[in-house]
Amino acid sequence: MAGSLVGGIVNGIYTKTDASTEATAKASSTTSTSKTAASGDSGYDQEMFLQLLIAEMQYQDPLEPTDNSEYVTQLASFTTIDAIQQVQADMQTIQANSLVGKYVIINDNNEYFSGQVDYVTTDSDGTLQIAVNDKLYTIDKIDSVVNEKYYNAVIAAETFTDIVGALPTLSDITKEDAESIASARNVYNAMDSYTQGYVSAGTLSNLTAYEKRVAELLKAAEQATSADSEDNSETADDATTETVASASVAEAEETEIETESESETIGATEETAVD
Repeated sequence: MAGSLVGGIVNGIYTKTDASTEATAKASSTTSTSKTAASGDSGYDQEMFLQLLIAEMQYQDPLEPTDNSEYVTQLASFTTIDAIQQVQADMQTIQANSLVGKYVIINDNNEYFSGQVDYVTTDSDGTLQIAVNDKLYTIDKIDSVVNEKYYNAVIAAETFTDIVGALPTLSDITKEDAESIASARNVYNAMDSYTQGYVSAGTLSNLTAYEKRVAELLKAAEQATSADSEDNSETADDATTETVASASVAEAEETEIETESESETIGATEETAVD
């Protein structure tokens, strides 16, 4: 406590202490002032205020007693302030509980985290805390609250951007990257129009450039394969022609040999017949 709330008698007159004067001023403040006082820990509560009233009544000047209505006014003011503070605390609790299941963005020392509020609890000092991603944060760490559709759309768009960003640079793209590029396009096509709206134009432009480049590489590879096939076909045809020609020559030579053999046989037969 800042000091004693009970004053003393000086020259037959009750004199408040500084702490007593401060407490009375706080109790008599307006509602707007009470909100400011509620935000800090003043160290005074209703019990202390009642003790102050009793002390003032006990040590008041008998010749100039304090008007009872003044005590009633002070008590009413303090009661009103206490009720407002309680309502504020209840409203904060209701607000915190309403966050359960909502998606929030947490600003923790300028580091941003996002996730779903799993539950609300209080620490040993009675401070409300929310659980996000298995970690507790005070309510004042909340940067913003978002709905589920928006949260999922942003996460999906960021995931797609990471997929495209993981691809090689355009100059390093090869035809082996065709499958990865096709997968990235499938991820984008699977999004609804709302989610696609959160994908940056630059990311889409990069994906289109990748698709064009890999198409050129695949076409060039196909043309090279086709040219090799034609060369192999011509070589096979030449070999077949040579084989057929060789077979024809061999057959002609064999026929010629057989003809000569037959002529020799006929000649020998005629000679035998003449003899």
